[in-house]
Amino acid sequence: MIFRPERLGLVGFALVFILAFVFHGMGDNAGGDPSRREAQRRPPIVQQAQVGRPTPNRSPAGDLAPISSNDPTVQIEPSKKGNSTGTAFSIGDGIWMTARHVLEGCTAFGIITGPKRVERGLRAMLNLSHDLAVFHTQRQTAPLGFEQAALKRGQDAFHFGYPQGKPADVRSTLLGRMNVTHGGHWGGRGRRGIGGPRTKEPVIAWAEVKRVPAFTGSLGGISGGPVVDADGKVIGVTVAGSPRRGRIFTTAPAGLRHMLTLAGTPARSSSYGAVNQTVDPQKFPRIGAALRKNLTVAKVICRVD
Repeated sequence: MIFRPERLGLVGFALVFILAFVFHGMGDNAGGDPSRREAQRRPPIVQQAQVGRPTPNRSPAGDLAPISSNDPTVQIEPSKKGNSTGTAFSIGDGIWMTARHVLEGCTAFGIITGPKRVERGLRAMLNLSHDLAVFHTQRQTAPLGFEQAALKRGQDAFHFGYPQGKPADVRSTLLGRMNVTHGGHWGGRGRRGIGGPRTKEPVIAWAEVKRVPAFTGSLGGISGGPVVDADGKVIGVTVAGSPRRGRIFTTAPAGLRHMLTLAGTPARSSSYGAVNQTVDPQKFPRIGAALRKNLTVAKVICRVD
């Protein structure tokens, strides 16, 4: 449901202006434009010098080997919870997936559907074992399906969303497995945390190959965005990055399965309707633009009181 003053009364009217004007667009917390004052939701990586190399792909079949206790671990420090934006994508009829840290601490959140228009997010479920969340809206858009096959050594991935609050796409190649450890809190009004305590979370490490349009600096704001393979099927959700090293971290396939099971949402086997052609290094920017235009991929805004 669109936030409308006539439906929410005086309090809702104020919220419309806060969400549609203050949160619309992502910025660098500088300057006089109120639409540029919110932060990008992304947990920065710390202890860079302690980070080992991702576990390489050694499966003789070319598949990424199973999760191992020997996978290296990187620590992610808690991000400051404030008014912010991220990315989400449609996985069903009015059902959306994003990163958990995009919704943590939000007292109100939604997706931007047009200039000064926000669709309210409802019934958020935060996964405490993986950096994933699912929420609902009354608006329905073409959903993405999920890949069931194993990840392959050296395969391409395509990340869609709103890095630095602006529409952009990233191509990467698979490096290997890692773990991340999280800190911080979760929750907010109307938020449910489920899935067990947060300890080490398995992730997949990717090497950046290309950004379209070309830009430098943080990928903050692409958190929660879908990562798809050549068939346009989801193989991960972008959750963190190390710009200095050109690394992107995404949820592991096991995390996706866990989130879908907890949410009671079946994984669609195809992205047809949202992605109707092969995603490749030449076409991925056009496909990303179409996904955002059709609101299969949307910008999330979060209000923190």
